[in-house]
Amino acid sequence: MGTMNGQTSVQTAPQQNTNSEIYDRYYGVYCRRQNALNLIRQFNRTIKTAQRHRGMSMGMLGGNEFFREDFNQLQAQLERRILLLQAMAKSSEGLLSERDQDNLQNAWVTISRDWQEDSVIDNYELHCHMIEQSLAMLAALSRQLEQPIHEMLGEKPPEPEVGNYPSRFKHLEVLHFTTRLLPAVVEQIGRIRALGTYAAAAGYLDSHHDSKLRYVIQCTRVNNEKLRHQIKRLEGILDQDIGLLSQLKSYELKLMFLLNMVETDILHEGALNADSNRIYNLATDIIDVYLSIVDNGIDLISQWHDADMDQWLVSGIAPV
Repeated sequence: MGTMNGQTSVQTAPQQNTNSEIYDRYYGVYCRRQNALNLIRQFNRTIKTAQRHRGMSMGMLGGNEFFREDFNQLQAQLERRILLLQAMAKSSEGLLSERDQDNLQNAWVTISRDWQEDSVIDNYELHCHMIEQSLAMLAALSRQLEQPIHEMLGEKPPEPEVGNYPSRFKHLEVLHFTTRLLPAVVEQIGRIRALGTYAAAAGYLDSHHDSKLRYVIQCTRVNNEKLRHQIKRLEGILDQDIGLLSQLKSYELKLMFLLNMVETDILHEGALNADSNRIYNLATDIIDVYLSIVDNGIDLISQWHDADMDQWLVSGIAPV
């Protein structure tokens, strides 16, 4: 007991909080989401590497040895990235099932084993299958981030937004853009890179590859329209939160140039006179910018993830 200004002040020892369990549960969900974000980042880098591996191997099967040195380094890097993904998955409490891990490993073994002996179409299809599997796993991981943590814990919704606290609308828009829409467009450009690089290196394109290339160019044009509309939506709600969005507009011109170049130089009757390295490098330049925007979007979602915790604490939702 002590006195201050003549008044008696009673200090009591803090009691053990009966609500500590909810904090344990909240932090458990928070960590699970952080693990999902880390896996998403690594999946994006692994997919990017696999797409480059496909493009270079297709070029080499077409006779372009320019890629040889970079390809050998890339193959070792992709092997390491898959091993890291498996290690991360084992410590992430079921975010990536054992079946998914096995499928990823088996797909890579099939691609990398004696790839030089594969037919061009087998090499292409095996890469596409592995990347499609990886994109599906990426989308599944992103669904772990859709529902607010307080809803998962059965708590009341937060009060109206305070300051710059992100809305669920913004969160879901960015999540869809960075884990589904933009990666899908990148994969289509990656397929154009692979088929175009091969055709230019080989100096011809059979009817089977011709139809595949025409189809993926058509899909890219359609999805680019969707991308343009989504960019406008994001610019209206994000206030420059995602850097480089403006670059997508300028790189759309590069993408159209790439598509027109492939159609003009490859998809025509007669002998091909296309530059394999030029097609590969131009497509890679476009893809790298698109993927840098994906990275920025994931970083923004991670910032909002931390902001969720602060909002939970300052809004009075968290019990005391």
